[in-house]
Amino acid sequence: MPKLLPISALHFWAFAFLAAAATTTTVVQVVVAATVPSSPSVLVVGSANADTFLPVERLPTEGENLTLIPNSEPIVDVAGGKGVTQAVAVSKILSSTSTSTSTSTPKTLFIGQLGLDHAGKMLHQTLDMAGVICSQCGFHSDISSGRGYVFLQKQTGSVSAVVSGGTNMMGWKGWEKAWEEKQKIRQSATTAKTLDEEHIRCVLLQREVPEYVNLLIASCVEDYNNQCDDDNNKIVVFQDVGGEDRPISKEMLELCDYIVPNESELKRLVESSSPSTSSTLFTNVLVTRGSSGSMLLAKDGTVTFQSAIRCDNDAVVDETGAGDCFRAAFAVAYIIEGWDLKRSLLFASAAGSCSVEKNGAVPSTPDRDEVSASSTSTSSRHPTFVSRVSDNMLRGGGEDAFPFLIGSRLNSMKDRPDLWRGNSSSSPPLETPRDYVQRQATIRGLTCVDFNFPQHFGSFWTPPEAKKALNEVGLVAGAVCLRYPAKFARGAMNHPDYELRREAIELTKEAAEAANELGCDEVVIWSAFDGYDYPFQVDYDEKWDQLVSAFQELCDSYPNIKFSLEYKPTDENTRFFTVPTTGAALLLVEEIDRSNMGLTLDVGHMLMAGENPGQSIAMVGRKRKLFGIQLNDGFTRLAAEDGLMFGSVHPSMALEIMYQLHKTEFKGHLYFDTFPQRSDPVKEAEYNIRQVKRFWNAAKYDIDDSLLRQITNEHDAIGALELVDKALRYVR
Repeated sequence: MPKLLPISALHFWAFAFLAAAATTTTVVQVVVAATVPSSPSVLVVGSANADTFLPVERLPTEGENLTLIPNSEPIVDVAGGKGVTQAVAVSKILSSTSTSTSTSTPKTLFIGQLGLDHAGKMLHQTLDMAGVICSQCGFHSDISSGRGYVFLQKQTGSVSAVVSGGTNMMGWKGWEKAWEEKQKIRQSATTAKTLDEEHIRCVLLQREVPEYVNLLIASCVEDYNNQCDDDNNKIVVFQDVGGEDRPISKEMLELCDYIVPNESELKRLVESSSPSTSSTLFTNVLVTRGSSGSMLLAKDGTVTFQSAIRCDNDAVVDETGAGDCFRAAFAVAYIIEGWDLKRSLLFASAAGSCSVEKNGAVPSTPDRDEVSASSTSTSSRHPTFVSRVSDNMLRGGGEDAFPFLIGSRLNSMKDRPDLWRGNSSSSPPLETPRDYVQRQATIRGLTCVDFNFPQHFGSFWTPPEAKKALNEVGLVAGAVCLRYPAKFARGAMNHPDYELRREAIELTKEAAEAANELGCDEVVIWSAFDGYDYPFQVDYDEKWDQLVSAFQELCDSYPNIKFSLEYKPTDENTRFFTVPTTGAALLLVEEIDRSNMGLTLDVGHMLMAGENPGQSIAMVGRKRKLFGIQLNDGFTRLAAEDGLMFGSVHPSMALEIMYQLHKTEFKGHLYFDTFPQRSDPVKEAEYNIRQVKRFWNAAKYDIDDSLLRQITNEHDAIGALELVDKALRYVR
């Protein structure tokens, strides 16, 4: 860790104007003092809220009154607000931090505005107990503390809130005068009072306070940094974009080293910005992507992706503050402790994951040991990978913020070999899985690869060799998919011979080992042979029990792997499968009764079963058992699985598929199980990717939920069709 310069100036211009000093016009000169070995500290400037949590089944629609969930009570006066949450999270993580050159404990400072009311006293006490220094906070007798009223949907842990700003918005009047004065004498060397040296290394800002507060802080940091000869001693400014849906000025963006939005915030930020401001976004942009992880768009054009870490048993209790914990952990790991980027992103992802397992923003902030344990135990299964913007800009998006990794059928890369790089004499062959991966790497927007097991391994390469090849082209493994060989023609886990049933189970365990080595955490089981052709051919109860027992053994043997059954109603190999419908598959999963057992739904299979895919996704998603989705389309002729491009035949169903994935908070990746055959498989995959993003955006942004509620309340068929027409107007 480099030696740090103390920064008296970070007690800033504004400190002279806090509360009682609001009428004076003191200004501050930036002073760079001598180097002193001391631990770096973090300054958090922002909001403080007393939150009230209201447990509800769902959000009310316009004009609707709802009661709380029966037998539940509101949770009142829970410490929150982005500023307080990030400050407490930083302090808890810093509490066990040590640096090789420091002789003191790193400190966390918080600057905010509080009321002299019960909420303000509670917030002050919370900060103090967490070890946060808040001596520079303002206290107001004539303004109430900020409050948040949070609607907590118990089934999903999702939160929505209404915030009363209080002191967070109205308690900074002196700072506004200081900012005005600062602008007048920007180049002046006016002398002013300085406070104790706090050795600030990192500043965290957010937008639940007036923008002039952030401008004043960031501009003082800029003054300080301009006088630092050593880049290692400069202060890093993070601007959390969340807090208020208002445009952010180009001036503010230029003062930040990192802006940190989530996906929807990034989309609004880009859409509301002028072209000149939009170009400023691409300095360092750290995007949190919910269940799809995070990504950092660096100044040099490098895009680094980090997959999400799921909490134990997917037990999401409350998502409040997860992003704040992520930001706090990243700042500590990357800036204060100087870890490498991949390790820092993993650590931050672990912090966000830990936080969703408890209620409340501040109460859910994890300590250092919890985050370290989570990141250490999951590091091999939640990869970080890097790609270059110039080669394949934002494989998961680019023109939009898209929350899912995307894969496509690897074997389709064998189709139309004549189109592979012009089929010139210098073109590589298309003979092995390694060749298929090379071809998939040319698909714009593709981010992951699902491998068939054992088909794509054996003499071709080992899983570690496959993982290395993926890393080289900026891809990751999505899942390992079982393809039982022909020796199991009379059944895999349902084979009449006990020894062969055992062999099928052991082969599935080998697939789980391969998943571990590839760095993914999902094994998809589709057996072409577990079923029968004629009545009286098998004992239905026995076959069912065999599957239950086999999957229980698999889940217990590999608790870190998600085992996902892909059902199919019929096939040329098996006329009737043991598990022929979504309902039957869900019943099987519930009887297996393991947290790491779920389902992969294939659109073509659902259509073959006579199901509406949207309804099937809703059934499985509400049970939190939808681990995977395989997208395609077809004409649904008898026993036909066409594997056509997504949305090409049933666009309204495709829209509802995306809507239900969004509604049920699907956490897996998207996979195109299509059969281009006579078409260019690269162009076919790229078309699928463009279409799925369009359908996703239409489902997420172009469906009016209040209107949809009215339609479903009335079973209004015409209204439903008109809603689909409106949402799909930009899809094609």
